[in-house]
This record gives sequence, structure tokens and C-alpha cells, in this order.
Amino acid sequence: MFRSLISFVFLVFFISPTYAANSLENLIHNASTLKHSLFGDELLTPEEAFEFSANVKDGNTLYVNWEIAPDYYLYREKIKLELVNANGLKLGDYTIPNGFPKNDEVFGKVEVFHEGLNFTLPVLHSSNNAQTVTLRAKFQGCAERGVCYPPMSKDVTLNLPIAQKLVPLP
Repeated sequence: MFRSLISFVFLVFFISPTYAANSLENLIHNASTLKHSLFGDELLTPEEAFEFSANVKDGNTLYVNWEIAPDYYLYREKIKLELVNANGLKLGDYTIPNGFPKNDEVFGKVEVFHEGLNFTLPVLHSSNNAQTVTLRAKFQGCAERGVCYPPMSKDVTLNLPIAQKLVPLP
């Protein structure tokens, strides 16, 4: 019995503190690893995460493009495009390609884009004059680690050449 008591005392005073210290070290290491995976890398700026550009395909068509950084995604349902101060110009009906389905914690069932997105926009003219126009893109996206950006907007100024065909404004 005396031998059992000595073994118990040895375990409590010599092995348990080491085990506790190791457990505490493991806990601190695991918390540090979790912190690094959630917060360690800086988030990209919105402009870096969702690089938007637009250019003129011809007098009746614009081309829009988003380069989406790895581990980020863009919501299909949050994309809105419009011409600002368009003076006799209007965007025609356009279709945003289908994205990948995602069950989002905030928005429910949505479609998202990874890596990139591009499509064309028809431009309706009341005259065939060459002119400068501003395309405004509104969109929203998130980082895969669960951090979402507020809705953002980007304006791009484009020089439209003479329209090859007139499509009357409604």
C-alpha cells in the first residue's frame, strides 16, 4: 500500500504537471494555428479580390470581366450593371451566366463565381454617334473563410465608336 501511495504522489506531482504543461502548450499552439487560419493572412482589398474591368467590343456591345482571387467568390444575384449619364444610350437585356450553387449562411441558396466571370452587354442607341459612356458595376463577394465584403461599386469610362446598327430605346 505504501508503494501505491508513493506511485500516486509521483504521478500527481511529477508527471501531471508535465502533462498539464504539454496540454497547455498544445492548447496554445492549436489556438495560434486557428487564429492564423482565420486571421493570419491579411484579407485582400475589394479591388484585389474582385478585379473588375470592361471594354468596348464594338459600337453595340460591351464586354465585362471579373478576375476573382483564389479563395474568394462573387455572388451572381448581387451583380447589377448600368450606364451613367448615358445621353441616348441604354443597356439592352443581358444574361449573367449561371454560377455554382452555394447554400449561403446569410442569403440562403445562391449562385457564386470562383476565379472569374465574363459576358457581353448589348448597348441600345437613339443615334449612331460615337460617344463616351460610364458603365457602373455593382457587386458583392466574400472570402471563403467566411468574411464578406459590403456591396461595392466600380465605374469604368468607355469610348463607344459609331454604332453599326441603331436599336431604338424603349
